[in-house]
Amino acid sequence: EDLETAIQASLEELKLDNLPSQVKKVVQLNENLNQRMGCVIVGPSGSGKSALLRILRAALDKMGQKVVVHTMNPKAMPRQQLLGHMDMDTREWFDGVLTASARQVVKEPENVRSWIICDGDIDPEWVESLNSVLDDNRL
Repeated sequence: EDLETAIQASLEELKLDNLPSQVKKVVQLNENLNQRMGCVIVGPSGSGKSALLRILRAALDKMGQKVVVHTMNPKAMPRQQLLGHMDMDTREWFDGVLTASARQVVKEPENVRSWIICDGDIDPEWVESLNSVLDDNRL
């Protein structure tokens, strides 16, 4: 089954309108995710960002591709809790929510897709920390 057919079946299953522009955006998102380490989906509330992800995940599932999703809101926690920190007394590293998710993703088998979704407003404070990660580097 090809991706567009799976997308259309997923739209019907999710009881969403089958709009050619939305199918095109889901295909573009899939192409982006295949080519890059990460991508950013931006837009105002209610513009369909989460719907694109739900549709793509359902379509990939129909094609036999497992997708594991790790979702967090980076602004809902302090930076140390998000990224991790080092205890200066013991020099021991403690993973944050994002780094713990990244460790889980690395352990997944090759045939499993993993998405780490930072759902929330883009904040210059934490997005700068992610800049090098999204810079075409592979884990």
